[in-house]
Amino acid sequence: MEFHCWGISHKSTSLEVREKFAFNKEKIDEIIANLMLITPFDNGVFLSTCNRTEFYSFCKRTEIKNFDTFLERLTGRDINLRKNDQYLFSNNDAFKHLLRVMTGIDSMIVGEPDIFGQVKKAFKNSKIFNYLDSELEVIFSRAINLTKEIRSETQLSRNPLSIASLVENKILEIKKKPVLVIGAGDVGKALIKRLKNKGYEISLYNRSDIILEGIQSKSLEHVKEDINKYEIIVVAAASETPFFNENHLSKNDSLIFDLAIPRNLPQELKHSLNLNVLTLDELSGMVNENLKGREIAVKEAEEFISINCDQEFAKLRNRKNINNVQKRFHEEQSIIKQKALDNALKMLAEGNNVEKVIKDLANEIASKNAFHVSKILDESLGGKKRGS
Repeated sequence: MEFHCWGISHKSTSLEVREKFAFNKEKIDEIIANLMLITPFDNGVFLSTCNRTEFYSFCKRTEIKNFDTFLERLTGRDINLRKNDQYLFSNNDAFKHLLRVMTGIDSMIVGEPDIFGQVKKAFKNSKIFNYLDSELEVIFSRAINLTKEIRSETQLSRNPLSIASLVENKILEIKKKPVLVIGAGDVGKALIKRLKNKGYEISLYNRSDIILEGIQSKSLEHVKEDINKYEIIVVAAASETPFFNENHLSKNDSLIFDLAIPRNLPQELKHSLNLNVLTLDELSGMVNENLKGREIAVKEAEEFISINCDQEFAKLRNRKNINNVQKRFHEEQSIIKQKALDNALKMLAEGNNVEKVIKDLANEIASKNAFHVSKILDESLGGKKRGS
């Protein structure tokens, strides 16, 4: 089996397409459980974020190249994904892509640190489901360590940008006003902390009761009745239905960030009132400015990956060969020992000299072990198999 990565991302598909692949934690767990039960993939890491959906596995290329059809079957969604929207990497290229993803240099917000934590969560989730084989676990464990090394040796870790920081920068451009935040996930938490430090008045609405930065959350049921108290609204939670619509808004100068995937607000809302509604993709102009300031760091990270990726991947694959060699040696050593011992016991039963039998036993084990070590090493290096 070879190492493969199937995926879609902000680079290959539109927001309208990516919305179809938006899965919450419960749905992701359901997908993994079904991947294990009714697909050919007996190992895997399933990553689902606002800007990418990916599946990593040691499997057959002929099977993973049609991974979108498995997703359609598992989710019951009519995705109709075009082949040009998808990408598929194998072996060294898949490992290189994984490093580019984890370091953030493949992200919409170049160098953002959030994706590193998201990949680690996906890896941990596969561990919980016992959906990792030894090879996949080694690959991801090494990728995690290399990512830490790359981020520490380049400028990527300095003044990192994220969705929360981009939203904060946009909010800081206008006069300070109360902010309504819907959702206490990663983005909501980070944004509330940032704005609280800047002295903003913040109200948090969340599905469950929670206290963040001293702010007690309110029930989502009260969003519609309170929405008109705010001119800055951040939707950072996913929902099958909109949290509010144009009938609940009376202010025409509101700034609304719809960061949910799929988008929470109906598109007509942006045109029914003179509202400033920004989605993730509409923050891309700010991202382009971010890239200009990070070209050197990205180049350094790209060079590190380019120089080290092939060698690192070869080491990881050779580790499997070494483990297999060790396993075979121990198995054959056990057989050799038992045969030699049986022969020695037979010689003793026939009345042969004890000292001579012991010496012959030791010589036989040493000689056959040396032969088998040489044979196994030769085969592991690509030599022809020898007879025993």
